[in-house]
Amino acid sequence: MKRIGITGGIGTGKSYVCRQMAEKGIPVYDCDREAKRLEEEDPDLRRAITRLVGPEAYDADGHLSRSAVAAWLFSDERHLRTMNALVHPAVKRDFEAWCKRQKAGTVVMESALLDEAGMRDA
Repeated sequence: MKRIGITGGIGTGKSYVCRQMAEKGIPVYDCDREAKRLEEEDPDLRRAITRLVGPEAYDADGHLSRSAVAAWLFSDERHLRTMNALVHPAVKRDFEAWCKRQKAGTVVMESALLDEAGMRDA
């Protein structure tokens, strides 16, 4: 299976290119969207985030409290690295599993942090 990574900063056209690819029938994995899903649905990741941030990481309905997590992230410059060390591997594992379910010969990964997240070899 051929894997294509689309990366770049805000406003560089990643989403546009990925929409074009999807319109041509090429499956697209959006790392940002899937990371948000995993933060809510992956039990191991939820437990790890709760251990880091505290019980306020998730609200009473079980949704990630973005304000609580943001307060924790910005309280110490090391916190972002710690969170990324949890989320990025979870996304990479999810991408690998997603790839195995695809029937297409080519897939696309959209990731603003392709290199930083260790996704280049995914």
